[in-house]
Amino acid sequence: MNSQTELDAISASVSTPTVSARAKSTPSLFTYRVMIFYRFALAILGGYLVASLSAMVIGKFFADYRASAAMAATLLAFCIHCAAFIWVFMVNKTLKASLGIFVPCIILLVIFKMMGN
Repeated sequence: MNSQTELDAISASVSTPTVSARAKSTPSLFTYRVMIFYRFALAILGGYLVASLSAMVIGKFFADYRASAAMAATLLAFCIHCAAFIWVFMVNKTLKASLGIFVPCIILLVIFKMMGN
């Protein structure tokens, strides 16, 4: 069937990548730590910003029922902050995580300004 030289040729062509090719694709330890610190800061501060803006929009939208609006907005803000924190670490790309926080912040700020503040 197959001779030993043919099997050697096939196994040589299917070999694993070299160490130098693998080392170029992985970021350094410092870069990785900076990226994790950025995501943590984005999750804490950006999540807080999204949560507070959403609480202001919800409170302003249900202004007729002040006590219920304040309670509902606060409870939803806690849930939104937790969801934003989880989402920032769930996505693969840091740019996607940043845009996922900043775009809703801008949209909520525009809605809040349009509501008459």
